[in-house]
Order: sequence, then C-alpha cells, then structure tokens
Amino acid sequence: MRNIKQDFETVVRENMPWLLRFVKSKLNNHTIAEDLVQEIWIKAFIAYDSYYDDGRIRAWLMRIAQNHLRNYFSQNSRMVLLSLDADSDDNDSLYKYLSDGETPEDEYIREELIKSVMDVISKLPERQAQIITYRFIEDKKLSEIADIMNIPQGTVKSSMYYALDGIRKRLGIVQNKHKKGDRIMDCRDIYKYLFIYANNTTTSEDKASVEAHISTCKDCADIVSALEKLIPKMVFAGEDEISHFLIDFPELHLSYCGMRYEIPDYERLNKYLSEWNGNIAEGESWLCSGFSKVNTLVAMFDNEGNEIKFKVFDDDGSHYRIKATYLQKVYRYMWVYQMFTYENSPYGIKEAKEAPNLYYGNMHNCFGSNIKSALYQAIPGTADNIRIKRGNGFIDGGTYKFPYADRYVTEEERISLDYSFVLGK
Repeated sequence: MRNIKQDFETVVRENMPWLLRFVKSKLNNHTIAEDLVQEIWIKAFIAYDSYYDDGRIRAWLMRIAQNHLRNYFSQNSRMVLLSLDADSDDNDSLYKYLSDGETPEDEYIREELIKSVMDVISKLPERQAQIITYRFIEDKKLSEIADIMNIPQGTVKSSMYYALDGIRKRLGIVQNKHKKGDRIMDCRDIYKYLFIYANNTTTSEDKASVEAHISTCKDCADIVSALEKLIPKMVFAGEDEISHFLIDFPELHLSYCGMRYEIPDYERLNKYLSEWNGNIAEGESWLCSGFSKVNTLVAMFDNEGNEIKFKVFDDDGSHYRIKATYLQKVYRYMWVYQMFTYENSPYGIKEAKEAPNLYYGNMHNCFGSNIKSALYQAIPGTADNIRIKRGNGFIDGGTYKFPYADRYVTEEERISLDYSFVLGK
C-alpha cells in the first residue's frame, strides 16, 4: 500500500515557484509558459493517483513538465534544449530552479496559476467534483467514496471517468490509447512491443495493436522508425557464440535488451513444454539471467515474438535474478528479448557545464561471461557534432541517432560507451 499523499493544493503551492521558473527558462514567451504550467499541473493532477509518495515529488513533476514541453515543441516544429538528467535528486539541472529569489510579479503569477488549476477542478459538476476530491485529494478508496455518497461503486467509477475526461478535453490533452481485447492500452503498454515490431518478430495480434497505436502517436512512431533503421545495421556474433545488445532511450527511461545463445538439447526441452502446456515447474531453472535493481523488467519475448512469463527474485544487494515460468517454444539458437523501464540510472545523458548546447552521454555493461556485446544510446535526431570517446561510432536512425560500442568482451571486462554531441546550434 502506498504512503498517504499530501493534499494536492499543498503540492501545487510548494512546487509552483521552481516549476514556473523552469518552464519560463525554456521559452521566450512568458504568457505561453504560464499556460503550459497550468496544463502541466492538470496533467499532474490526473496522474496523481499513480504517484507513490517516496519523497521525490519534484523529480516526478519534472518528468511531467519535460514530457509536456517536448510535446509542445514537437507540435510547434521547434527544438528545445532540455536537460535529460533533470529528474535526478542530486544534480544542478533541477535544483537551480529551486532558489528563493522570487519577485512580487512572480508571486502574483504563481498565485494566479494556483487559482486556475483549482478552478478547473471546482467547475466540475457537483457529484464529479466531490468524487475527484475524495479520490485524488483525500485519497479515499472507491468503496469508501460509494459509502460516503450512498451511491453504487459503479457510479463512482463512471463519474470519475467522465470528470477526468472532461478535464482532459478542457485542456486539449490527447491520450493515445487503443484496445487489446477488453483492455485499454496507452504508450506505456505499447513500449514493450516496439522493438519486436521493428524487428518483424511480433505476433499478428500484437502487430495489429502496435500499428493501431503508432498511427495516432508520433512519439511511438518515431521510436519504431528509428529502430527499423538501426536493427539492420546491428552485427551479431556467429551462431556458436553468445550475442548481446542493449538499446537505451534515456529520454523515455526505457531500454531494449536481447541475447542469443545455443541450446543444444532444445528438442528435449520442447517435449517437456508440450507435456506441461508450456508451464515450467517451480524447481526448474530456465532462461536464467540477472539485471540491476535500478531497472524494472516489463516483458520478455522469444524469437517469434511470443511473450515469455517470468519470475523475479533477489540475488544480492544490487541485482535481481529471473527465470522463465512459461514459454511456448525453445529454439536451438534462442533469442530472448527484454524490455526494461527505470527511474534513475548510473549512466545517461548530461548537459555540459563548460559550454552551451553540449551534452555528454555514457553507458556501460559487465555481462560476466565471454560474449559479443553492443550498447546503443538514443539521442535526438537533430544531434550534431557527435564525438566518440569510447565506442565505434554512431548510426543515424532519422528520428533518433545511436552512438554505439560493439565488441567482444571477456567475463572480467565491461563494455563502455562515452561520447558527446551538440544540440540547438
């Protein structure tokens, strides 16, 4: 169960000054900046139910602000220079906006924006406003709201849906969603399929879902377009050797990983799967691997895009271990594709302090065995003057460019990628 959250109006009041300064620093037009801040707060209000109060409210708000600004500049065919590591608790790109140097004009604008945010909520129909207040501000459960208001829980759900939908429409917030079966899917649901779709290894059902989504979502379509250009240029080891790759999208806090290795007794294993309908007994250890605890493993797929079910368990202080619990088929040369998300990462992209428009990027990985490994990091397609310090070069994917490192490593070695690039020249 998550922690009790602050009253939303308190969150707005405590965080409005730095958020307003941050958005103003990215735009020459302060009127537009103030409008965008209001929209950012409403987006935060709508998403507040999913926020887990871990003391990082500012980092959470910064991510919402960055995504909203990216969408704004994308729609207006402009490029903004954003610090991609601004959601870290300990770097200057966030805290330089948290100073107390607020002018009387800033204070007036802040108070007006707070009023605007709360005004949108107050103009809802009475029942909807009550439900929104109970659910998002007082953090009550749907069953509790139903008891308090003496209405069915289904009425609470439907009223909350229409209230949030009305707020989104009032602000012009478009949600890119589609259905898979009876479930509504959005970008976060679709991310896990984008690599296997671009690799042409997805199932027909998942392929239809991705195509329906990217037809209306430019951000996801851009990822697919870049991956479709990158994948044919990736070079893997011979079939008798282990191949591994990691493709990181730091702006989106997600990465795609793949590993291929030979399984000589695949026929025996397939007989086992056939007898047990793909289920793997608790005591068995299939497709075991590990990953850092900074990551969350979202999905695993096989050579043909069939989803692999898995179990995650503790390994040591810094890593998790995983093993498969269900899969349809084992291949002699088995590919396992994984999709991860993360909040914070030891590597990423940082804005340089010594020069404007200059960024540094880095990645590293230690696999613990003899392997051919490759690291790719996605940076904006407008990036220029890419200089590789450690690595092989970069691949132009159009909507994204991918600096990369690709080489054989021993079990004691780690592979590293270090580079710099310029934006906004």
